[in-house]
Amino acid sequence: MPHPVLIAIDASPAASALLDLARRYCHPGEHTLHVLLAIDSSFAVHDQPTAYTELEQEEYPAACDEQQLAEHAVIRAVRSLRDAGFDSLGCMVADQPVEAIVAKARELECELVIIGHRHLSRLGRLLDPSISAKVIDRLDVPVLVGAAKRH
Repeated sequence: MPHPVLIAIDASPAASALLDLARRYCHPGEHTLHVLLAIDSSFAVHDQPTAYTELEQEEYPAACDEQQLAEHAVIRAVRSLRDAGFDSLGCMVADQPVEAIVAKARELECELVIIGHRHLSRLGRLLDPSISAKVIDRLDVPVLVGAAKRH
């Protein structure tokens, strides 16, 4: 039975580096790759991908755009992993990233979590603590942290 691996992405171009890590360290047939993207609940219009009504687009244009961007990022990631020969599933959830990642990893009984890392300054870490550090502290499985490229 394939071992589940969770890949926590965002909708940024940095997500491709996490998919590259998964392709490097995981093997088709041995691992099932689960892609997760968590968005702030204030930007979630629907619980599942569906068409937006005209009223929703007028009332919540930013939320519709954010959710649509997230949904497309998950679809692209899953397609890329499937093209590489992996069994892959994906979902977008409206929740805080740490809560969503920890809950999904436990639900799937993952053997590995792959997550990104932003290079924050000390002040940045103080104001916006590291998601990856919080995930590492709360899970009992290995967490592979892919560093974002510095600009």
